[in-house]
Amino acid sequence: MTSRLLSLAAVALLATACTEKLTTPVNCPNLCPGGIADFRDTILTATVGLDTSYSGYVGESSLLSLLVANGGAYGVSRGLIAFQSRGDSVFVKDTARAFTVDSAAVSLYLQASDSTVVSGAVELYRLPLSIDSSTSIGAIDAAMTPDKLLAEFELNSALRTGAMRVVLSGATLAKVDFTPADSGRLQVGVRVRSTNATGIRIGTAASGNQGPVVTWYTRVDVADTTLRSQIFTRLPSTNFTVRSGISAPTPGLLAVGGYPVARSFIRFALPPALRDSVTIIRATLQLTADQPMFGIPADTATILARPVLALLGPKSPVAAALFIGQFLLTGQTEVTLEVASLVRLWQGTDALPSVLRLEIGEEGATFLAPAFRSSRSVSGAPTLRITYRRSFAFEGF
Repeated sequence: MTSRLLSLAAVALLATACTEKLTTPVNCPNLCPGGIADFRDTILTATVGLDTSYSGYVGESSLLSLLVANGGAYGVSRGLIAFQSRGDSVFVKDTARAFTVDSAAVSLYLQASDSTVVSGAVELYRLPLSIDSSTSIGAIDAAMTPDKLLAEFELNSALRTGAMRVVLSGATLAKVDFTPADSGRLQVGVRVRSTNATGIRIGTAASGNQGPVVTWYTRVDVADTTLRSQIFTRLPSTNFTVRSGISAPTPGLLAVGGYPVARSFIRFALPPALRDSVTIIRATLQLTADQPMFGIPADTATILARPVLALLGPKSPVAAALFIGQFLLTGQTEVTLEVASLVRLWQGTDALPSVLRLEIGEEGATFLAPAFRSSRSVSGAPTLRITYRRSFAFEGF
């Protein structure tokens, strides 16, 4: 009996010895990671000579805004909108019928204007179809004569943004009459007038419900009185901005946005020790503009950083659905983006190239077009500050 009790006691003792109680780190058992979490920082500077800009990415037809300006740092630019052909008949019950135009309405959308302008106006003119994107500003202005003026909208506190619509009827309807050479097409020019240098943004066909529209109100000679009134609209076939007086970015800087639309690529040499065995907690990209950013006061734009999938120069593909964005403001000189989620893609066996592409979210549709200092600049080169945690050393095995 005594022998059996001793055996049971031995079993109980063994059972107690094999039980491990997980406690707080103050009294951590052998299976807990040893030591204290090891957080470290490192700052990487863009690899010298491997950060660069390319331009010409977006065509005029894809731009979301016409940028119209009257000088100064804005440059000089005019907006041109050519509408689809109207034709000379309309179908009524599957039969083409001639019509008489009662009135016409031209509608544009003012996306942004300068809130500091005290006295100014947006002017709309009927322009000949011979004017196109290769026409000079001087030739366009020469065609903007008083008899071709369709409307002007005063820029004041009541109109900083919103719809601009003019209805032409009676005597003014003749301003949109067509000759056989017009082939039923109407072209409108946009100019901004102000006592000081300023700029505006006008919606384009690519901007959806903010795009230009011309509406024709017509009458058809049919017996059914309910079908006599016919209304139809035409959208732009082309819209573009003619520019002059805008200087190209200084060579060696990282241009973003503007027109032709520019994008920049920045490469960093990620140390091998950071490519595995560490957890990246934070990664802050720091950019320094060579000059304070310029644009319409109170207007904003967005800078985007995207991961590059392969190194193919200006055509390097990116992960379109992955990006980090940050608002830009007029007068800003420093930009920071928290890009840890992108930098983590540079780790592991299937790591992406340690390159970021910078672009403007509203490409070609904003006066904000920063030029950042690069690795070739005397100071202010792009930096990437990475905060990471080294892996715990597991003990006791």
